[in-house]
Amino acid sequence: MVRNVLSLMTREIRGLHEAAYLLAFFTFFSQILALVRDRTFAHFFGAGPTLDSYFAAFRIPDVVFAFLTLFVSAFAIIPLLAEHGGHESKESRRLIGGVLVVFGFTAIAISALLFFAIPNIVPKLFPGFDSLAVANVIELSRIMLLQPIFLGFSSIVASVIQASRRFFIYALAPIFYNVGIIFGALFLYPHIGISGLAWGVVIGAVLHLGVQIIPFAMHSGLWKPVVVKESFRDVLRVCILSLPRALALSANQVLLLVFASAASLAVTGSVAVISFGFNLQSVPLSIIGVSYASALFPALALLFSSGKLEKFSFEVWTAIRHIIFWITPAIALIVVLRAHMVRVILGSGAFGWDETRLTAAVFAIFALSLIAQGAILVFSRAYYAAGRSIEPIAINVLSAIFAGVIAFAGVGWFQQATVSRFFLEDLFRISNVPGSEVIMIAVAYTGVLLVTSVVFAVVFSVRFGFEKRTLQTIFHSFSASVLGAITTYGVLQLFAPVLQVDTFLGIFIQGAVAGVFGILVWSGALMLLKNPEFSEALLVLRRFFKKKTNSVSN
Repeated sequence: MVRNVLSLMTREIRGLHEAAYLLAFFTFFSQILALVRDRTFAHFFGAGPTLDSYFAAFRIPDVVFAFLTLFVSAFAIIPLLAEHGGHESKESRRLIGGVLVVFGFTAIAISALLFFAIPNIVPKLFPGFDSLAVANVIELSRIMLLQPIFLGFSSIVASVIQASRRFFIYALAPIFYNVGIIFGALFLYPHIGISGLAWGVVIGAVLHLGVQIIPFAMHSGLWKPVVVKESFRDVLRVCILSLPRALALSANQVLLLVFASAASLAVTGSVAVISFGFNLQSVPLSIIGVSYASALFPALALLFSSGKLEKFSFEVWTAIRHIIFWITPAIALIVVLRAHMVRVILGSGAFGWDETRLTAAVFAIFALSLIAQGAILVFSRAYYAAGRSIEPIAINVLSAIFAGVIAFAGVGWFQQATVSRFFLEDLFRISNVPGSEVIMIAVAYTGVLLVTSVVFAVVFSVRFGFEKRTLQTIFHSFSASVLGAITTYGVLQLFAPVLQVDTFLGIFIQGAVAGVFGILVWSGALMLLKNPEFSEALLVLRRFFKKKTNSVSN
């Protein structure tokens, strides 16, 4: 029994769509747990000072981890493992051993320095917080500085796992990470207070590491890294190759830190609202965009290194087409059902109606950038696989700078505006809701990323070529999604007089029924258009379930 489980967990997966769908499947469960986590937070704390402190504190270790990707970036490690003859070769084990040692010393040193520096940093980062919130952020941040250390070690192990194409183990880690965070909220917070939330994050990071080490080591015959003097020359190569990725990821995490800083200037609870809205829009991005990008990268590294540039370009645009195909209807449903989704997922306990309306508006605005975010993930990975890091780092860093500046300026402008403010509040149905200025943070993010994705597409097309079939996918997906959105809205209006929308069950049934009808119309429209992505998705799903059926019968 144990052997069968380990064999399943460590099975090698080579097909792009199979790997992407497997990652999407487990990412779905991870995101369900993430939603349970956020619902737990919303129920107990609401969008108030406790969660403002928690989410603000979370941004500091996230920035630290982003910087530490200089040593743990899979985009540098995976190509080097391939160059050294695969993850089980002596050279590859030597590489991983050196990375583990250097990362460990660096991560511990940086965390120790920040532990003492944080009391001087926090008041400047969050100028709108009162003294109690600042004290809470300092306490939580200090504890959560352990998180980037464990997640860093886990990322190094994950690089080996991805290189071996054992995506099952890789997909399990985020699930256990969220389990740890939920444990902290449910069991530690009632006993030790707000610090229990931070210790839950640390426990989640430990589980993230443990779930990847144990089965992989057992299956691989106690695969062990090797540490010798020559290891550190390889580490230098990893740092050089990882630098662009580290800078890009750091820019993104610094941007989220800037968003929290800007939100601290608004009413209490604004940091929580921004965080909830961003987390909600991350669900479809993680399930679809991140899954395709993660599954794609090892194949792109091999294709480029073998000189198959035409196939390289084709695979990139294939991933882009499928991201457009899946995310476009998700955006349509989010825009129409945003309030229903937020109320069902977060609307419990201390989370009131004003918080629901404001979070729904932020959620919908963030969601408009989902295709852009997914495309940027794929294009960035393509450039890293091709060894061309200047383009993605320049584009991503510049976009982060613009988004941060526009967000701060937008919040200040919105607080002083009159006619424009009333128009935007009415458009997003947040009139008379305190803290409505935070929607400008989402507007800045979405606007900049839409432009950034277009720039990426143009630059990549000039460099590697363009797949014209992408235009057909855009037309089919947009047309079918608009029809699905109209249907969803119509069904909402039809059921509004019948169902009670002031109860959880009434809101859930109304939204679910409207969403199902919208998806059916979307599917029917794609079938009539003979959309190739729709046909490919059905074919892959049939093969997947056929394999599962055969394995069960055997």
